[in-house]
Amino acid sequence: MNIAVISYSFTGNNEALAAGVAKALNAEHIKIAEPKTRTYGTIMADILFGRTPKVLPEPEIIDKYEGVVFVAPVWMEMPAFPLRAYLKHLRKSPKKFGFVSISGGSIKPNPKLRGNIEKMAGNAPAAYLDMHIVDLLPKDVKIEPKSVMNYKLTASDLDLLTAKAKEEILRYFG
Repeated sequence: MNIAVISYSFTGNNEALAAGVAKALNAEHIKIAEPKTRTYGTIMADILFGRTPKVLPEPEIIDKYEGVVFVAPVWMEMPAFPLRAYLKHLRKSPKKFGFVSISGGSIKPNPKLRGNIEKMAGNAPAAYLDMHIVDLLPKDVKIEPKSVMNYKLTASDLDLLTAKAKEEILRYFG
């Protein structure tokens, strides 16, 4: 199956995971970019106003693939807003898709995430994996938002997370 791994990352963790997943699946890795610099302020404005930011490449790039796997952080139980344009495009051009994330700001599970993705895309993701940095923290680190937000994935973290993502994706994408 011709698959693309499409990623957005604010801190670099999801980008590193996406690169590993793309390599493990022998898939093309497409990085989402925004013409304007993203800040915590623009994240909050997108939450408040439900905005869909401009992104590059254009969402139509996914039309040439049989399936896509999105890798991005989770913000307030929603996929990172730069993914919105791609998920909305799936309504016009449906295809099998997956969603994988390593969440930095979430200390708890994201029970509404899968439903929010389904609302945006018009269909539920075939493969779905919502992982959390809090599960990777050393036992001696106090679990608080700052320690979770500042954590950078190690090589062994990436190996573990990539293997989990590959297994989940192949289960549904064969």
